[in-house]
Amino acid sequence: MKYFELTLNSVIYKNAPSLINWYGIQDVRLIKWDSYHKLKNRNIYTIESSTETVFTDIISFPFLLVSSKVKDTIQMYGDKVVFKETILLDAKNQTDKVYYLPVMQENSKIKLAYAMKTKNSVCNKNVPEWVNERNIFWISEKGKRHTIINLDLAESLLRRKAIGLQLKEVHLTI
Repeated sequence: MKYFELTLNSVIYKNAPSLINWYGIQDVRLIKWDSYHKLKNRNIYTIESSTETVFTDIISFPFLLVSSKVKDTIQMYGDKVVFKETILLDAKNQTDKVYYLPVMQENSKIKLAYAMKTKNSVCNKNVPEWVNERNIFWISEKGKRHTIINLDLAESLLRRKAIGLQLKEVHLTI
């Protein structure tokens, strides 16, 4: 199975929503499988005001947020993912959009390498069995969280014309 890192394509979508003052609302240390129950069911964040804001289907900073289209697609695959509702508000332009904060399992033992850099390496070697059972999960590496999706989910998102996605093929190893 092929795997991809899912991020926002910030080069093309420079006008994607940008959260401001989020650190006063959300403790990012709680965005984990073990502590998702401590998160609020709904949060409201202010975004930078702009008449040119493009509400992409994914936001990857400061934490992963997905649109209802992406949420529904993830749920269609039956993965163990909990979603917390998030409202992004541009008060100056009187616009808002509902997003969802996904919380899923994370692994720090799996290493990832980008496919372009490791053309001759063996891909997805000795990956734990649970990886094959999931379509989306997190890998924590060097203090950074990476959202990983498999080829099936990536194709489903692209077929639904999700905007703002950037997919980089990765190889997973232990």
